[in-house]
Amino acid sequence: MSRLSCRKAGAMVVICFMTLLLAGCLREDARLLEPRAALELMERNRGKADFLILDVRTPGEFRQGYIEGAVLLDYYEPDFRERFAALNRAATILTYCRSGNRSSRVLALADELGFKRVFDLRGGILAWKREGLPLTTGGAE
Repeated sequence: MSRLSCRKAGAMVVICFMTLLLAGCLREDARLLEPRAALELMERNRGKADFLILDVRTPGEFRQGYIEGAVLLDYYEPDFRERFAALNRAATILTYCRSGNRSSRVLALADELGFKRVFDLRGGILAWKREGLPLTTGGAE
């Protein structure tokens, strides 16, 4: 093989590797939604039975304000894993917590359990508030 052919082959290997690496990174980031993108996801799925907004904070945090339509599933409850595992794995789920720490762990758990369409609100409810997006207070949990 000539020197030029070896360089071309080497360049193609590097390009293929970088493309695969970049595609993996973009796929991961696509599940972390900025607040406005999360709002768009909610609007596209409004009224669909297979869409769930999942708040994984504590009941006290939830009472301080939550995203309309959210269902509370406290990450710190001993049976959290079992209750999460019982959800519809084909559903589209938007999960959030206070800052994104707990919900990022839920995203990893979703991968482990075979969920296909789970999204995480990047920065949690704090980022949602910074964007001036609406919260609901009071009511049942």
